[in-house]
Amino acid sequence: MKKLLLSLLLISAILGVKAQEYVIPEEKWNYEEISGNNYHGYSFHKNWNVDFMVENQEGRYTPTDIDIAKAERLIQKKIAYVNRNHENQEGRCPIIDEHMHRYERQYVGFVDLNGAHIIWVNFLWDDTPAALLKKDIVKTSGGCGKYWCIKCNLDTEKVYGLEVNESGDVKYLPRDAKRRPRISKPKSDYNPQRIRKTGIIHSDAERRF
Repeated sequence: MKKLLLSLLLISAILGVKAQEYVIPEEKWNYEEISGNNYHGYSFHKNWNVDFMVENQEGRYTPTDIDIAKAERLIQKKIAYVNRNHENQEGRCPIIDEHMHRYERQYVGFVDLNGAHIIWVNFLWDDTPAALLKKDIVKTSGGCGKYWCIKCNLDTEKVYGLEVNESGDVKYLPRDAKRRPRISKPKSDYNPQRIRKTGIIHSDAERRF
């Protein structure tokens, strides 16, 4: 009887060790949801593969909450001047600086040769599903002022490189490069995606776009 009990305990111990070693993979996209006053979007990790660069690029980095808050503040402050020519915003196309709160955002961080941190921001105003916005950078043609992107140098506080889609029907463009594989992590280390709140407090003038 004692031998039987010892055998059962030994088997249980072996199975317990194996159970602890077994890892259930949990797939997770390399993004975080961002929420602040007057804006909402998705920030992509520095390791997320993108098929474009900024000038004098040295590398990539992951924007922090503070970085995104600063970029939004600078863009919203300077966009009316940067967009003074209203390129591709004629007729029924919206003037982008008058509707800033209507756009979903995508944020990608870069570092240039001088060590400056630059955030590229993609603006989309349509019915693009949130599931698509969080999975990859969305590139489009057509749609005029409903689709645009811009860069913000956080060190020099320069807002530049405005690109507004041409007029015409909207078409979603394929990526030039494949997305990186999703990352598998142990279940014990898995944290569900959370919304980061930057907590920017805007003045009454800044709330009117």
